[in-house]
Amino acid sequence: MPRRNKQIKSLIASVQAGCKSKRRFDNEQSALKAADNQMLLNLSLELSVYKCDYCTGWHLTRRVKNTDK
Repeated sequence: MPRRNKQIKSLIASVQAGCKSKRRFDNEQSALKAADNQMLLNLSLELSVYKCDYCTGWHLTRRVKNTDK
């Protein structure tokens, strides 16, 4: 069992490290404004925002939200 816990801790640490390298916004409105500004600078860019489960902040992503739900 200790081996499995070590793998889970390693996975969590790598996800958190990836989060730290991203730009963090305190709220959704700030993130949306930054996404809009970036898309105006690069018209071929399509960004959306998401709430991060690890830092509770907001990040930008190139992945478009699935709105079919």
